[in-house]
Amino acid sequence: MDKKPNGAAVAAYISAMLGLLVMGTVHTMTGASASFSTWVLSIGKLWIPNAQGIGPYSGKETFLLVAWILSWAVLHMLLRKRDVKLAVPVVVFVVGMALATLFVYTPFIDFILGK
Repeated sequence: MDKKPNGAAVAAYISAMLGLLVMGTVHTMTGASASFSTWVLSIGKLWIPNAQGIGPYSGKETFLLVAWILSWAVLHMLLRKRDVKLAVPVVVFVVGMALATLFVYTPFIDFILGK
């Protein structure tokens, strides 16, 4: 039985982590700056109906989606035919997910913003 390359799968889970990491970063930055928060909301209002009702979350989701789809496209093209040793991508994924989780955890955000 022929073994298929795992690069496409690695691209998929790393890109999902990158999308969440971008959203966490944008979430933290909106807590730090009211003007940035307003700008993020304006991005969400470009395509999400009634985005005003959910505030900057609409823009955060927009950044998540754009980061995810762009990184998936790039990583898929780079890795689709490669067989990747999983040790490094798994560590990158776990560390990235831990950071993404911290960046949406209110006590951590308050700590790094000095609140």
